[in-house]
Amino acid sequence: MKNITEFGFVVKGNALVEARYRLSLQESQVILWLLTQIHPDDEDFKPHRLEIIEFSNLTQVDVGNRYSELKKITKHLMQRVMEIYEPETQELIQAAWLSSAHYKPKKGYVLLEFSPKLKPYLLQLKSHFTKIDIADTLKLKSIYAVRVFELLLQYINLGARKMSIENLRGYCGIKDNEYELYAHLKSRVIEKAKTEINSKTEYEVDYTEIKESRKVVAFEWTIKKKSPLKKDQEKKLSIPQKEYRSELILIESLIEYGFSKATTKGLLKLHEADVIKNALRSVNIQIERNNVKNPKAMLQTAIKEKWHPEIFKKKGRKSE
Repeated sequence: MKNITEFGFVVKGNALVEARYRLSLQESQVILWLLTQIHPDDEDFKPHRLEIIEFSNLTQVDVGNRYSELKKITKHLMQRVMEIYEPETQELIQAAWLSSAHYKPKKGYVLLEFSPKLKPYLLQLKSHFTKIDIADTLKLKSIYAVRVFELLLQYINLGARKMSIENLRGYCGIKDNEYELYAHLKSRVIEKAKTEINSKTEYEVDYTEIKESRKVVAFEWTIKKKSPLKKDQEKKLSIPQKEYRSELILIESLIEYGFSKATTKGLLKLHEADVIKNALRSVNIQIERNNVKNPKAMLQTAIKEKWHPEIFKKKGRKSE
């Protein structure tokens, strides 16, 4: 059986690339595998056989738990609704990824089939499509990095893409009550996607913030293939450079909480980087639980008292 990374790339219609949906990383990997099974001459969808062992290797799911995990994934793929907007007709299509998952436990495989509504975006594509690099995509471990990578590949020929925060949240399926603070969206989605794409793929991406009245409302992304020289330089990246980048991220995070540059630099002199990182993670947990009235004040306390996120995973703390 051909390894998934040997297929090179898969193709998606641009409307599907820009669809609004949310998938887990493993769900995304199963969809990527199913995309590799489509032949360019296919006129209709048909069931494709996914060996349970192959699923285990693809998703790194524990072999002993592979059936139950795969059942959860395929069930979610039949329940998760994506929204596809057709700009030419101004129509909105709501559809699931899979129409069926037929298990053959005695034979060790499952038959998966795409939803018929996806035919215009996956079969017989002649134009308005995007090539998705499989080997690079499988290296990404953040589902947000996967989505950003896919959306930027759509504009690889132009080398740039403007994306509003509202659209980015929609593309990634981020709910209204998630990452409400821009600092959290930036660190957990934007920066994480950028760092992972740059470190794990053959592409280099970057972005600049677009502001209206000092508020960030959009991003101007750039994407290009790495040069051989750039790849060699990355392999030789020194520890001091990495530490410097880490410090810059900490400075930006503290400023987003309302600290001045002077105060931020003072905190970094007084406290170790790990103390501040743990404090930020601890406060982030409290914010996600809606336990925070004054994020800046709580962060000051967290740094002073050297909070650690582990103690907040199972219990709450009074808001500040």
